[in-house]
Amino acid sequence: MKLKLALIALPAAFAFASVSTNAQDTMPMCEQAAGQAFLGTTATQESGAAIMQATGATTLQWIFEGSPMTRDMRPGRVRVVYNREMEIIAVTCG
Repeated sequence: MKLKLALIALPAAFAFASVSTNAQDTMPMCEQAAGQAFLGTTATQESGAAIMQATGATTLQWIFEGSPMTRDMRPGRVRVVYNREMEIIAVTCG
């Protein structure tokens, strides 16, 4: 009886074992602090490229102030918010 119980418990133990296969473990991370130096500058193609290089982001998303945006988390994405004057008012990662 004890042998049967042990054989039943063994597969159950493996079912709860976890191995990290999370894609985020290997994704590049955006460094938000580096992007803060661009606040107040003009939103241009060149400034976008510079922000990507400074933050290490692989994806750039321009967002007009007040526009809706998704809440999904992407560690390699930098979001740059600009206003009517094309001034960068926020740089966030995720």
